[in-house]
Amino acid sequence: MSAQLQTVLALAIVAVAAGWLLRRALAKRRNPGCGGDCGCAPKLKR
Repeated sequence: MSAQLQTVLALAIVAVAAGWLLRRALAKRRNPGCGGDCGCAPKLKR
């Protein structure tokens, strides 16, 4: 595998990971609350 191909693949993986983290952060901002797996009582969940 050439060095140029490795660089392109590494950048693609980093871009996908950054996009996933950004999407996750924005989704949590829109829906503040426990998120469903916090272990709190059902009536305390939003």
